[in-house]
Amino acid sequence: MSQVDTNTSWEFLLDEYFFVKYLRPQTEWSYRKVVNVFRRYYGMERKPCEITRRDVQQWRRHVINVEGSAAITWNNKVAHMRALMNFAMKASLIPQAENPFNDVLVRADNKRKKTLSRPQLTRVYLLMQQYADLDHQLSIAEMKRCALHPAWFWIAVLDTLRYTGMRVNQLMHVRLMDVNLEENWIELRLDGSKTHREWRVPIVGPLKPQLQLLVRRAIENGAEVGDAIFDVNRFLWTEFERESLPPVATLQPVKSFFRRLSKECGFAVSPHRFRHTLATELMKSPDRNLQMVKGLLGHRSVTTTMEYIDINLDVTGRTLERELGLYTDGRIMSNIDSE
Repeated sequence: MSQVDTNTSWEFLLDEYFFVKYLRPQTEWSYRKVVNVFRRYYGMERKPCEITRRDVQQWRRHVINVEGSAAITWNNKVAHMRALMNFAMKASLIPQAENPFNDVLVRADNKRKKTLSRPQLTRVYLLMQQYADLDHQLSIAEMKRCALHPAWFWIAVLDTLRYTGMRVNQLMHVRLMDVNLEENWIELRLDGSKTHREWRVPIVGPLKPQLQLLVRRAIENGAEVGDAIFDVNRFLWTEFERESLPPVATLQPVKSFFRRLSKECGFAVSPHRFRHTLATELMKSPDRNLQMVKGLLGHRSVTTTMEYIDINLDVTGRTLERELGLYTDGRIMSNIDSE
């Protein structure tokens, strides 16, 4: 039996885990983030071998009751830490005989998906059109001071999210070569996929003009076939600065844009709300195609797609009125006859 190493550090444990598992960079980043959050709560000097079930339960109380995080957020943290500790135990890197992150999950509430209503979508686009009217009047330096500029670019982002339902990480990975305007599809790459799959989404009529404009201006600004197309820096940086653009667009400008957009609109607007809105609207359709929606969104399971089925309140209201009306009318007639 191998000797247990009680001096294993979190850094060493993470490095070993990533070496053996060979995860995607984004996944590695998520593991490091969760571990760092845990360490900040308990102290950076505390080692993996010192963690007990009681420690994890206390952290759970802090995350949920003090920080106010949702159950799904806590369960995601647990999944990362449990996998890491299981690896450490199997490799004899820590002395624990039982994983302290077992049996600490919290039952997640089944909340309605957060969507955008038609009035909210109208408000978003009216606001962005106001900013688009100012684009040609501003210098690049002036545009850099407002996260909503260049508005024409962000309208293309909004339309893409609205009409394809792709996740924001997939958007960041779309390259110039992944947009086919002749055959009207966008290739969603493996690198940006949450479900480790590649698939294509159609370019519908309302989306195509915005993508044509984006592609043309990206090429004019030096984009090559392997470059990220949804990278706002390409339109805000000088030609010299653009030479150092990474192959994948950075997420921070997108976060800044949606934070500013939400503030200006007076309600929360996020990339995932566009995805939820599209899925919910498709599942409302009387002739909805479950497999089509599943394929469009890239779900592995139909169960996930079924979560977007919601009752149609208008139809439900009319049905209740009709059925309850018949029941009430019958009761009234019965009372009249008895008199």
